Amino acid sequence: MRIKKYLSSTNLAKNTAATLNSFENGENDKFIILKNNEPKAVLMSFESYEAMEDEMEDLRLTALALSRIQSFDSRECITHDEMMKKFAK
Repeated sequence: MRIKKYLSSTNLAKNTAATLNSFENGENDKFIILKNNEPKAVLMSFESYEAMEDEMEDLRLTALALSRIQSFDSRECITHDEMMKKFAK
């Protein structure tokens, strides 16, 4: 289970440097920012953001590959040798 850390927008405004330092020294990797006690944004370390982007790209490519596998028709493909004859220079 993920532990969610909340931070009010007021607290963030007053302690921006300390909040960013908590990312830098590994104390935190993300915060849910609250305004009027309602979640409004997520603030995360750059490393967490990159990891999330990489995972989303991996999932996108996996979904694309699965889609292509499901729609694969062997009657529409050519062999490697045929492809080399057609495209090799």
